[in-house]
Amino acid sequence: MALSSFGQTYYIAVSGSYFRGAFSLSDGGLGATYAAGTFLSALTLTLAGRLIDYTTVRRFTWAVALLLAVACILVAISANFLMLAVAFYFLRLSGQGLMTHTALTTTARAFPEDAGKALGVIALGFSVAQGLFPIAGVTMMEQLGWRTAWLANAVLVIAGAAVALLFLPRIGDKAIRGGNDKADDGSASSRPLWRDPRLLFTLPAVLASPFIVTGFFFHQARLAEQKGWDISIVAASFAAFAIVQAVASVVIGPVIDKTGPKRLLPVFLLPIALGMLLLGLIGVPWIAPVYMVLMATSMAFGSTLATALWVDLFGTRDLARVRSVVEACVVISSGASPIIMGLLIDAGIALSWQALGCCVYTLVASVIALRVRRKAEPTFVQ
Repeated sequence: MALSSFGQTYYIAVSGSYFRGAFSLSDGGLGATYAAGTFLSALTLTLAGRLIDYTTVRRFTWAVALLLAVACILVAISANFLMLAVAFYFLRLSGQGLMTHTALTTTARAFPEDAGKALGVIALGFSVAQGLFPIAGVTMMEQLGWRTAWLANAVLVIAGAAVALLFLPRIGDKAIRGGNDKADDGSASSRPLWRDPRLLFTLPAVLASPFIVTGFFFHQARLAEQKGWDISIVAASFAAFAIVQAVASVVIGPVIDKTGPKRLLPVFLLPIALGMLLLGLIGVPWIAPVYMVLMATSMAFGSTLATALWVDLFGTRDLARVRSVVEACVVISSGASPIIMGLLIDAGIALSWQALGCCVYTLVASVIALRVRRKAEPTFVQ
């Protein structure tokens, strides 16, 4: 989970000024280059994520780690913005996409009865990395230069994967599908996921947090400007976000196991809905840490709940197939939100009004998710 940071927006963003200077890119140009790589990686992820079923975890992890290391090297040797776009594609595919997919899928399979607790524990890797990696990245770039720093990232990826795999038991590490398995055997689990109401009713809720959190993170400076807040208050609020997300990830896991993911699906967005409501209606500075804490609670809840939910609804055998599709949707959602919110700002719609719109959306998505509680078995949409 920690190694996925090299493909996450929050880490790549610390190199933004170096990218703009080296390739003569404007903010919009860099954003478009990044968005192109992000959206293409989402299209590929639905196919690449399923391959974990056909090989061992060890081999798949090494393949993902090597791909992420190559992506870091491509960043370091990029000669123009086209090469940088290719590097972004591989960073997003292997880092945010496949590295996270590998960690969550293998953990949920290993602990199907205690998926909530297990997923909550491994989420700490991401939370700790959020707090440490950007600082380490900035320091390396200042001391070594940004190209050398990205080469060092490639070394860290390989070293980190090697250490992690020392603790992976060899016994039982085998493919769950054979090369002769049919892609469509006529069973319900092999039908197209876009026709499965179990997924259709859950996606609006599952995608809400990535969309909202990424969008408001990306436009934090503009939000502070519109609200009249000192930027230092916003910066301090990020620390509160990271701490609460880390604590909530561990605390929420046992609750999910005890209560059941389907029961919690319609309620996990309530904190972020409240945060959006407060942000939309109140402009005093103390709202900054409050809405950040509420977003962190739903974000931690959702990231742990989602994978446990897929195990509950689809079983461990179809977990990789479902997660790869959902992760692709998450990548698209998080990549689209800064663009959509930015266009709305350009159109004169303040972020306070957008926050109220997000509040309404989360409540609607929660109501839709109630259908999952009533019907666990699929009735495919014709």
